[in-house]
Amino acid sequence: MTREHGGAVDEDAASAFLLELAKALHLAYQPSLLVEARVRQVAKAWGMDVQVFTLQSLAMTEVVSSRRPHVVFERLPFTPHWNLGRAAALLRLSDAISEGRVRLPEARAELDRILTPHALYPEWLVFVAYGVYGAAVAARVGGAWWEMLAAFFVGLSAGVIHFGTLNSHRVDLQKSFLAAFLGTLVALGLTLLLPPFNAVRALFGGVTLLVPAMVVTLGSLELALEAVEAGLSRLMYGLLRFLMLGVGIAAAGTLWRFGGPLPPPFEQHALPLLLTFIVVAVGGVALSVCMSGRPRDAAWIVGGVLLAYGTQELTKMLFGDRGSPLVSAFVLGVAGLLYGRGKERMPMTVIMPGMLQLAPGFIGTEAIVALLGEGTAGAQDPRLFNVLLVALQLVLGLMFATVVVPPSDLVDRGSSVPPSAGSA
Repeated sequence: MTREHGGAVDEDAASAFLLELAKALHLAYQPSLLVEARVRQVAKAWGMDVQVFTLQSLAMTEVVSSRRPHVVFERLPFTPHWNLGRAAALLRLSDAISEGRVRLPEARAELDRILTPHALYPEWLVFVAYGVYGAAVAARVGGAWWEMLAAFFVGLSAGVIHFGTLNSHRVDLQKSFLAAFLGTLVALGLTLLLPPFNAVRALFGGVTLLVPAMVVTLGSLELALEAVEAGLSRLMYGLLRFLMLGVGIAAAGTLWRFGGPLPPPFEQHALPLLLTFIVVAVGGVALSVCMSGRPRDAAWIVGGVLLAYGTQELTKMLFGDRGSPLVSAFVLGVAGLLYGRGKERMPMTVIMPGMLQLAPGFIGTEAIVALLGEGTAGAQDPRLFNVLLVALQLVLGLMFATVVVPPSDLVDRGSSVPPSAGSA
C-alpha cells in the first residue's frame, strides 16, 4: 500500500488508473513527454515512483517504489478525432490529483465519466459543421464560391465517414482512403454540374479534418524534444495516412478516367481578404462543433482561428508565398499560453484550432496530386519535403513561445513543452 496524503492507496488499483490516464491523455493528442510528465505528477501525489513510456500504439508504466516492481502496458488505438471538451477535462483531472484535491476512488469515477461516450452535439449538426468548415477552408486556401460549394458537399461526405465511424478505431487508415476516394469522386462529379472551379482546393477543404498534417507536426515536436521513439513512429504513421489519402485520390482518378478525361486545372480568383476573414470566422464556429468544444469556448476557438489566419496573411505580405509558419505559430502559442493561465482554461482551446489553420495539409495534398500527375494551376514546388519543413517551423514557433510564456508543465531534461502543442 502507498500513502495518499495521509491515507493509503491500493498500489495495484493506482497503477491500473495511471495506465488508463496515460492512454486517455495520449488519445487526446498530447505529446508523449507531456503525457509522461502528467502521469508522473499524479503518481507522485499518491506517493508512488512511476516510470512512463508512450508510443503511437503503446503505453507502459513501471512502478518502481514497490517492493515488487512491476510493469503494465496496453496497446493503444489511434483516433483521428479531436475532442476539446474531453481533453480539457482530462488535464483538469490530472491537475486536481497532482494538487491533492482528488483521491483515487473519486479520480477513477471521474475518469470513467470523462471517457464515457456522450454526444455534445447531434450527429446531423456535426455533419453539417464538417461541410461548413470544409467550405471555409476552401476559401482560406484561395478558393471562391464554387470551390466552397463543392467543398461543403465533400466535407459533408467526409464527416459521415469520419464521425460516423468513431466507434471503430480499426478503420482509421481505411477511412482516410474511403474519404479521399469518395471526396474525389464528389469533387469530380460536381465539375459536371457547376461552372469551372479548382477541384483540388475543394477536395482539400472537404477532407481537411482527415488530413494528418497535425500528426506530422506533433511527431516533429516530439523529435525536436528528443522523444525519438514516439516522434518517429507518430511521424511515420502520419506519412502513411498521407499515402492512404493519395491512394484514394489515385483510385478515384483512375475510376473517373474510364468514363472520360479528368477536368483540366482551373485557377479561380480568391475572395477579397475581408470577406475571406468573415468566412474563416464562420468556419471557426463550425470547427468548435467538429472538435466537440464546449459552447462557452466557441468564442475562444474562433479567436484562435482568426489569430492564426490573420498572422499568416500578414506574414505573407511581408515574406511572400505562404508566409512564415514559424512567426504565426509563435504568436498563436503566446496567445494560447497566456489564455491558459486563467482559471480552468486550457491553452489547447486556442492553440489547437489555430494550428489547424497553419498545418501543412494543403501543401501535402498538392504534393500528392502532383506526384499523381494531376498538378494544380498556381501550385509552386509542391514537394512532400515541404510538409516537413513547415511542420518544423510550427514546432520551433511553439517552442519559442514557451520561452516567452513558460508553461506550467515542466518535463524531464529541463525542457518545457507547450501544454497543447500536441493537441493542435
